[in-house]
Amino acid sequence: LLLASECALAALLPAREATQFLRPRQRRAFQVFEEAKQGHLERECVEELCSREEAREVFENDPETDYFYPRYLGCIEKYGSPYAKDPGFATCVQNLPDQCTPNPCDKKGTQACQDLMGNFFCLCKAGWGGRLCDRDVNECSQENGGCLQICHNKPGSFHCACHSGFQLSSDGRTCQDIDECADSEACGEARCKNLPGSYSCLCDKGFAYSSQEKACRDVDECLQGRCEQVCVNSPGSYTCHCDGRGGLKLSQDMDTCEDILPCVPFSMAKSVKSLYLGRMFSGTPVIRLRFKRLQPTRLVAEFDFRTFDPEGILLFAGGHQDSTWIVLALRAGRLELQLRYNGVGRVTSSGPVINHGMWQTISVEELARNLVIKVNRDAVMKIAVAGDLFQPERGLYHLNLTVGGIPFHEKDLVQPINPRLDGCMRSWNWLNGEDTTIQETVKANTKMQCFSVTERGSFYPGSGFAFYSLDYMRTPLDIGTESTWEIEVVAHIRPAADTGVLFALWVPDLRAVPLSVALVDYHSTKKLKKQLVVLAVEHVALALMEIKVCDGQEHMVTISLREGEATLEVDGTRGQSEVSAAQLQERLAVLEKHLRSPVLTFAGGLPDVPVTSAPVTAFYRGCMTLEVNRRLLDLDEAAYKHSDITAHSCPPVEPAAA
Repeated sequence: LLLASECALAALLPAREATQFLRPRQRRAFQVFEEAKQGHLERECVEELCSREEAREVFENDPETDYFYPRYLGCIEKYGSPYAKDPGFATCVQNLPDQCTPNPCDKKGTQACQDLMGNFFCLCKAGWGGRLCDRDVNECSQENGGCLQICHNKPGSFHCACHSGFQLSSDGRTCQDIDECADSEACGEARCKNLPGSYSCLCDKGFAYSSQEKACRDVDECLQGRCEQVCVNSPGSYTCHCDGRGGLKLSQDMDTCEDILPCVPFSMAKSVKSLYLGRMFSGTPVIRLRFKRLQPTRLVAEFDFRTFDPEGILLFAGGHQDSTWIVLALRAGRLELQLRYNGVGRVTSSGPVINHGMWQTISVEELARNLVIKVNRDAVMKIAVAGDLFQPERGLYHLNLTVGGIPFHEKDLVQPINPRLDGCMRSWNWLNGEDTTIQETVKANTKMQCFSVTERGSFYPGSGFAFYSLDYMRTPLDIGTESTWEIEVVAHIRPAADTGVLFALWVPDLRAVPLSVALVDYHSTKKLKKQLVVLAVEHVALALMEIKVCDGQEHMVTISLREGEATLEVDGTRGQSEVSAAQLQERLAVLEKHLRSPVLTFAGGLPDVPVTSAPVTAFYRGCMTLEVNRRLLDLDEAAYKHSDITAHSCPPVEPAAA
């Protein structure tokens, strides 16, 4: 019984094939009649010769008769009549009703052929259809054949496939992503990011992936024309530069340029009734007068004077260099009188310190045998003299009077002095008020006028610089002949604008800027707008420190550089280093190499250098005093100073509106 069950199970067909079998089986429900037909056929048409009508009686229908009888005649023609008793004839006739012999179904697509006596049925294999099982069934046309991504039809079958970057799952239908990044060589030097069906090779900003080299290569943004003026490409980035000397700086987008505008208003008003003595850096006089008299005349001069400058020449009166003359000057803040009479020179100094920035009245009066110098109507000097300042020449008495300088070189004075004087004069009276011409000249030229109000300090207007010839190499006695170097700078600043060079070194032979300290309003690498002080060697920033540059207050910027060390401080707070320890040593070595060549020390700006020579090339605008290696720099002692820079006076910040 168990065996029978197993056999029954083994005979089970798949549902589709069973359906195909059931369809013809229904047509042959009267199979017993079919067997009877076979007996009638044997009797009527094999043993005997039958006519068509007799064959119709056997099959009892026209279709099978129409199929059988022509072929029956073919058997007779081939094997002879039934009476010939040829065994082949019986076989030939007996096979005629089996319409599956020969098999009419397509061999490739047919599982079995079923004779229907005058008809046949082809049982198709899976994936085939049509009456003869010769038509491929396109499984992909229905719901993509059950495939998740791609369905490929083929004769009698189909298979699923996946897009690039996916692989077929074990079920043969679904797809799963291939993680290409599992291969460490997928992107080479770049970072690999897996994506559905793909992957991407990523590089840092400013780099692009080269599939050929499997590496990240720098993007030269400068070729894309991003900068309005000068562009400098760097690995992974770029920086734009604007003509600082032309009054430009980078704007908010860090690509275009904009004007450097004052952010703190200074009281720049000038007095038309004042005379500025420091306009000529050369030390030549700002005013030259020549008086001629018919009668012997004595000098009388009176004026109001204001200064913070400790040294310089107020006025000269007399003849030529080798004749009789006097020079009224300041030295160490006190009045000094140098005079030469009959070839004999003298120097005398007396009186209070007057370089306190307040107005005082000074007078010089030539008496019969004396010169009297007064400050605020009080005599501070009375010097006996033998002769007159007015000298006879061709029937007239002549006197030369110059203000703010002398008509000859200062080395020819009785005692040399720096003639440059940052001072202001008003209410002057030369020889009983003969000064209308001077007043009109000053009124027409603002550069000859003084600021109405000043404070102690030096004012840089944002249009020039000063420079000195200083040596930073030293040979200490305890070291012998081995030279060392040191740079210490203390700058007291009250800026009027947020961009400008405070201090810099320049090598004329190389046109290089080995060191600079400047105000800047952006962080170049982070491309972020921020008010900063930057310390740099050439174009590389060593340190940065934030500063409230536009608050109208005074700030102290300190830098210190020596072998192995570089620091920047703003108001006592140390700045942040922008380089590694190794980079710092490399930069300091570059600086030391430059210091062994002749260098010039610049204050308030730079000469005409490429804008890429330093982080900032713009002129400084505001008040500033500089101390270099513990020595206060006096702008009157500079090798050069722009005439618009005031050496010892600075206008104050305008008071806030009520």
